[in-house]
Amino acid sequence: MNAGNPDTPENEHPEDAQDLDKPIDLIHKSALPYRPRVGEALDLHVDLNIGVVLGRSDSFHRKYRAGGLGMIGGVAETSDDVLTSLMGMPVKLDLMSPHVMLVAGKRGSGKSYTLGIIAEELALAMERREIEVAAIMVDTVDVFRQMVDPNDDQIDLLKKWDYESRGFPVNVYIPRRTYVGLPDEVKKKARLYPLSIGPKELTVSDWGYVLEKGGTLSTTMENLISEILDSVRKGYALDSGEHVSLKRDFSIKDMIRCIETSPSIEGLFTPATRMALIQRLKRADRMGIFHPGGTSAQDLAIAGQITVIDVAPLGSDAEAVLAILTNMLCRQVLTYRMAWTDEGTSAREELPPTWLIIDEAHTLVPRSGDTPAKDAIIGYAKLGRRFGCSLVLCTQQPSAVSDDAISQADLIISHSLSHDNDIRALQQRAPAVLPDQFRDKVFISSLPRGAAIVFDQTTENKRGFIMQVRPRLSQHGGTDRLSGLFEAVKLLIPEGADEVELVELPEEEESVEVEEIIEAEEDLALEESGEELPEVPRPPLKLSKEDWQVLDGWMKDYVQKLFEEQKQEFSITDEASPRVEEPVEEPSLSDVEIVPVSEPEIDASAVLVKKFGPVSKELLSKATTRKILYSKASHGYLFTSEKDHRETISVDRIDTEPLILINWVAAGISSSGLELDQLIHEDGFTFVCFRGDGVRVIFSVGSSESKICAPVVIVGIDRRVVASAADRIRSSLHKPE
Repeated sequence: MNAGNPDTPENEHPEDAQDLDKPIDLIHKSALPYRPRVGEALDLHVDLNIGVVLGRSDSFHRKYRAGGLGMIGGVAETSDDVLTSLMGMPVKLDLMSPHVMLVAGKRGSGKSYTLGIIAEELALAMERREIEVAAIMVDTVDVFRQMVDPNDDQIDLLKKWDYESRGFPVNVYIPRRTYVGLPDEVKKKARLYPLSIGPKELTVSDWGYVLEKGGTLSTTMENLISEILDSVRKGYALDSGEHVSLKRDFSIKDMIRCIETSPSIEGLFTPATRMALIQRLKRADRMGIFHPGGTSAQDLAIAGQITVIDVAPLGSDAEAVLAILTNMLCRQVLTYRMAWTDEGTSAREELPPTWLIIDEAHTLVPRSGDTPAKDAIIGYAKLGRRFGCSLVLCTQQPSAVSDDAISQADLIISHSLSHDNDIRALQQRAPAVLPDQFRDKVFISSLPRGAAIVFDQTTENKRGFIMQVRPRLSQHGGTDRLSGLFEAVKLLIPEGADEVELVELPEEEESVEVEEIIEAEEDLALEESGEELPEVPRPPLKLSKEDWQVLDGWMKDYVQKLFEEQKQEFSITDEASPRVEEPVEEPSLSDVEIVPVSEPEIDASAVLVKKFGPVSKELLSKATTRKILYSKASHGYLFTSEKDHRETISVDRIDTEPLILINWVAAGISSSGLELDQLIHEDGFTFVCFRGDGVRVIFSVGSSESKICAPVVIVGIDRRVVASAADRIRSSLHKPE
């Protein structure tokens, strides 16, 4: 900043600085390690004070500007045409409007990391009180629970993006049986709550997925389940004549008791069939997730709150439970929002607009076949936006996800993909055009972790672009000590443990040393279950630093055994390393020529006109304006204060000689009372600089085929002075003869 600049008053007026017009700082290239060169022109929705804006129309953005936007990354592609390059421009996602988004990518490409970034930005926007929504994240692999902890592992990278690590007060729901076995101190520290599903919520079809892999039961077994549900709900008579009353809310134990005592069921089904179902129901009960009452959408969808549903402790049972849970969430949220809206009351008062973020979407809403969640997710995708609800689906296999769901997506973020089917699916379903370069399988499969192709239905030229996602502020990952404790607790919980005591979270949690995290209830013991548990070391329940080492050792043994059992699922690929093309280096100030001007009139022949390939008139004007604002020398000339304001006048003509346009624009600026100050030559451009009356003005000239443009940028500390100068320049400009 030039403190001694005569156009910068010593006393700046804070009341004039509420809506600053200084261009946003670009992300430094050191934070964008992957910078491929893309030949096709890129024309996105760009606000020079904010960055690239995704998911918003121009009219909506003019109304809300920076409100309700979340920073998710930066444009990471370079261009042969410096004029049209958006390299380093921050990418902001609209969080105010409802969206359907798809995040795709092979394992390890960064797709779950991107989901975490979206959740962080929702939390930040809610902290700023720019939006009032609920966000529910369905976590199958234990990677989002650690949002409560700051990302101290990437502090240096965060600094490059001008961020600091921090955690977020998310509420984490874990299966009820795992929750029961944890000490209160752990529940408080990790913000844990019990997750359960009421058996009354399940249909006969749902029970099929719970009781049998793939969800296929015999007709006899389906009839038996139907009879049980009907008997428990309506009540039934015993052989003794005693009547068992109806139960609107019941447990799996009530269902088993019905099989064992109902005379009608005994008469209709063989002992072998009844016993087979009892064994399956007992196995389902041991999951510790099915319990009367159950967790509802109103428990999970809380305004201003991020809720993580962590089903990873269920292991192999997670998929079936997740499908049923997602079905319930989609139906309940959508039903509540629709019903209250139809009644003319405010749905927000009962259930806020909800962002539902779901990982492993290909297992829940497959392209072929059915799951308990499929119809509910498709209905949510089709109707949710109308009632203020958003859906984010994440998958490793976009080719395996239902077309009915993906066709609703207005935004797609695709990380690296390897399989031909998935690449073709991306090409066919993207709501924007894939450049030829992006269609190359090697290009898509070689995207490094954290880089992605972004498609936005509202993008003006409908082209996807390369984005580098920003680093997480909070911790991302799943293999931590608490995850190991979850595994250990599953072996220690009494089978009949039904009592759950919710732990109230303090308003402000004090930091707790590792040694103080866990003080277990000393009387936690196994009840006799009639089954032999595997022989494993019992982890300590009052953990000191030495105790953590014991648990860490047990976890290493556990992981080693798991790897040996499932090693056929692991493979080492021989993929080509990502192709990183060195971009054209930006010119340093030593490459800039500054020419003072002593004459009042300009020598038009000394002004360089940048010639480019075929682009639209709008893109030519916008890109030339960006060059004025972001070139180091011109930016330094214009912006001398943190509280500067800016106005831009777009001047463009067709079939006009450049010398005529230069003389005409220069004369118009001079006639408004400003004096020609200097010429700045940089990168084939000339920035023509004027000064006076408390403002600085620059124009530059670009041409494409028969089109020519010369945008004029006016900057100053006083908004009224800037507006007055702009009005004078506009009135003095007229069509050249």
